[in-house]
Amino acid sequence: MKIGIIQNVTLNDHRSVYSHNIACELIKKGFDVDLILQETGEKLQYKNKPYNLIQIPGKTYSIMGQIQFMTSSFTVIKKGGYDIIHAKNPFSSVFSAVILKKTGAITSKIVYDMRGLWIDFGVESHQIPSFFGPVLRKIEKFLLKRCDHIIAISPTLKELLCTRGYQEDEISVVFGDGVDIETIESVTPAKRDRDMRIGYIGTISTARQSDKIIKAFKSIEMKDIHLVMVGPVREPHIFEKLTAGSKNIVLTGFLPQEEAFQYLKSFDVVLSYHDTDHPVYNVAVPTKVFEYMAAGIPIVATDHQMYRNILEDKKTALLSRQNPEDFAENLVYLLKNPDIAEKIAANAKSEVEKYSVRNVVDQLESVYLRLLE
Repeated sequence: MKIGIIQNVTLNDHRSVYSHNIACELIKKGFDVDLILQETGEKLQYKNKPYNLIQIPGKTYSIMGQIQFMTSSFTVIKKGGYDIIHAKNPFSSVFSAVILKKTGAITSKIVYDMRGLWIDFGVESHQIPSFFGPVLRKIEKFLLKRCDHIIAISPTLKELLCTRGYQEDEISVVFGDGVDIETIESVTPAKRDRDMRIGYIGTISTARQSDKIIKAFKSIEMKDIHLVMVGPVREPHIFEKLTAGSKNIVLTGFLPQEEAFQYLKSFDVVLSYHDTDHPVYNVAVPTKVFEYMAAGIPIVATDHQMYRNILEDKKTALLSRQNPEDFAENLVYLLKNPDIAEKIAANAKSEVEKYSVRNVVDQLESVYLRLLE
């Protein structure tokens, strides 16, 4: 069986972790896999790429970038000979497949995989003009109605899609993005001094409320403690100002996955913060949380739906009230109670196997086979 996984992001984008991991696991199962992504001139972060990587022009949060990706993918999809086209949102990933199938140029089964509400997020984070959101949603709905199946990242997302007019039997839930547990376990922690190190992995932006993590950290009255935030910084002017004069806050910028995992394994406590009640966040299942769990590091997060999708308070994490002050209080509590922190981390690590890439691919394989039957 030949699978074409297509997504309008680069291989170095954090959102491509899912596509990369899934493609690698499908190859292990004996599938023939092409991974079709947005091209980049950067050095690619993964050393092991057993799949066939095809890079084409495009951009995620740009109208011209979406159009460019759609038009560039026509030839690739038409010549691919795919049994299954597994397209991840945004919808520029599925457009050419739908049109080619409609015209009879291909006979592939088309799966549209919603890892989140990209249009809603684009509008919420001001990367897409608000007036353009309804237009994009109509286009997406037109395309999805012509796909053979939809995959949702969480039960919460499936419920929302049903309220928007999609049929329940057209949607399968494949929970989360999957985590590469073996790779995380094999990584050697980064070297560090004796100071305690608090960590965050992921995009650093106000849309993701990274500024509130910094605010919480600054309120902590403890010496010999550092905050290390690993990931691309979206608004450098804002975060340079927030961290100015602080020697205890480090923003590493983008790092290849292996190096990011080395930092992760060196942290004493890891963080994830959100306090906005909005569908785009409520349906989410953050990959970083699975990586935290797999690394065996105690987690502090806010008591938000996206974290309750995965974590249980006082068992697999400490979930604080949704403000920086309580968030900081929970963080200090774990730092001062290492026995409790160790127990929480151990509970989380024992839970993470059900979110492994292997488990996710088993579910995807069932969807593929059902469609081909």
